[in-house]
Amino acid sequence: MRMSPQTADAVTDEHVRTARIGEIDAIRGVSLFGITIVNTIGVTNMPVPTGEHQRGVGYWIYELLLHQRFFPIFSLLFGLSFGIILRNARKKKRHPRVMLLFRLLFLLPFGLAHQVLQPNEILRMYSVIGIFVMLPLSFLPAGGVLALGIAGTAAAVALKGGALLIPGLLLIGLAMESKIDWLLKLPTKCIFLGLGVFGTTAGALDAWQWSSGASEYSVLAAAAGVATAASYMIAMVLVMRTRVRPVAFKIALVGRMGLTNYLGASVLIVVINRYVQLEAVPAYNKAFAVGCCVFLIEATFSWIWLHYAQYGPLEWIWRALTWESSSLINVSRSKV
Repeated sequence: MRMSPQTADAVTDEHVRTARIGEIDAIRGVSLFGITIVNTIGVTNMPVPTGEHQRGVGYWIYELLLHQRFFPIFSLLFGLSFGIILRNARKKKRHPRVMLLFRLLFLLPFGLAHQVLQPNEILRMYSVIGIFVMLPLSFLPAGGVLALGIAGTAAAVALKGGALLIPGLLLIGLAMESKIDWLLKLPTKCIFLGLGVFGTTAGALDAWQWSSGASEYSVLAAAAGVATAASYMIAMVLVMRTRVRPVAFKIALVGRMGLTNYLGASVLIVVINRYVQLEAVPAYNKAFAVGCCVFLIEATFSWIWLHYAQYGPLEWIWRALTWESSSLINVSRSKV
């Protein structure tokens, strides 16, 4: 599809009007690392060990540090990014929610295509929930959206989490947009306090899950997952305030290409699994190695690609489709 000059200018110049928030990209990059390892097990259909005596160190590393620990971050950041898009659209569009609607609509084909490789694919859920839940509720004040998001997340935890967490997390992310600058400028001691609270809570819940042998699909596991995810996010904000910030920005480049890397990881996992065959027996060490390998490939690709381009390939397509469609709607309305 050929873009109009106005749309092309809007797409290419958006980075000038809206600076990237390094902390958000870095957190998204970290979440992609964890999701890549989790998806390595999901995409390859690696069997889960049966029986308590077969649950070794690898299993518990996966369950306590990875499984259901990174997808809440990914979901919340999607809601936050939609909030940022809506804020920016208000500055240059008469009907900003029309643009967000197209953004959500064009996410659906990516999700449906990805479902061929990943049965537990979530992008299609982001699209549908975004259109029918997040978009209508975006008319509410940020405080109301936040309250509904927290209530929805708590209810989802009580129902054992999983995909039920998505609506509440999207709403929390959407509400955070209005305070994101303030949140990222909090004093370091406040960030440390937050990490202490959530880290202690996560540690206690993870230890409880391990000692009780609770199922990964339980209320305890869901609560531990949300608390651990929050701890990871806060810890990454602290890391961005240390001397290793330049290294963290390398991870942020992976986060800038979140859609490309999320979908591309599944393709790489399928290709590599032709040789390692993880579907044969539970092999967590091998799965972790494959996931890390895939992430390193994507990190290298991201660093090279973004050296020459402003957006990842799929990010560009998604953005161009959104802008072109919303521009056509605005033009047609102006002629009426």
